[in-house]
Amino acid sequence: MDFLYAIPAAILLIVVLVAALALSSAGQTFVHHRLGNRDFVGHNEVGGIIITVSGAIYAVILGFLTIEAWERVQEARELTALESDADIDAWHTAVGLPADLRQHIRADMLDYAEMMVDSEWPLMKGGRFNPDASNIDMHAMDVAGSFVPANPAESNAQLLTLQQLTILHDARQRRISINRSGVSWFEWLVLLIGAVCIVCFCWLFGLRNLRTHLLMTAMVVTLIASTLVLLFELQYPFRSNVGVSAEAWESAIAHIHAMQTGSQMNMR
Repeated sequence: MDFLYAIPAAILLIVVLVAALALSSAGQTFVHHRLGNRDFVGHNEVGGIIITVSGAIYAVILGFLTIEAWERVQEARELTALESDADIDAWHTAVGLPADLRQHIRADMLDYAEMMVDSEWPLMKGGRFNPDASNIDMHAMDVAGSFVPANPAESNAQLLTLQQLTILHDARQRRISINRSGVSWFEWLVLLIGAVCIVCFCWLFGLRNLRTHLLMTAMVVTLIASTLVLLFELQYPFRSNVGVSAEAWESAIAHIHAMQTGSQMNMR
């Protein structure tokens, strides 16, 4: 599967379509040549009703799984934005803490963001993650949690910082969980069996013009194959090159650097 995700989505779609169209055209040509003495046109009236029902059932299953995968991608995008925003917010809320604690927490938040871009996101493409990221978050929590505030301002800063660090931790755990759960092998098996049945059923219809029949079957194959490739690309939001990128973390790093080196240098 890692090999397939390494292929750009557009190229994978083209390869799958070419292979599916070639197989379906060869299969239909073989069936009609082998059973050339049969009256395929006579099957159209009854076959039309049957393929309408079976096609509707297959469309419901395929559509449901595709929508479910798309919602998982949307959730992954929201979690990534939530996690990166929490990283930035923790950097900002630490402003009310003593200088040494503030520097430790802010350094951890920058290290965490850079680790997401440099290490975690490349590992996510293979379904893995960097355990060191949790250590950075836990270190920041330990620094903030073990501090004894001397006044209400420090107490508020500590509370807000711990809240953001907790959000950061929880969002990462949910993100990792999403990247592990895709369409099961059994669901893929059902989808492939259904696709084969629908395409093979198209072969049993008859038209006087064989090329027109091949074109009609090709359109059905193109629609099914394209949707299956889309589902494949969406099932793991962080593995596909059309999934969730590390852009939010790149923006977080740029924001922190701007706070450190730009007109807001006093934010250090």
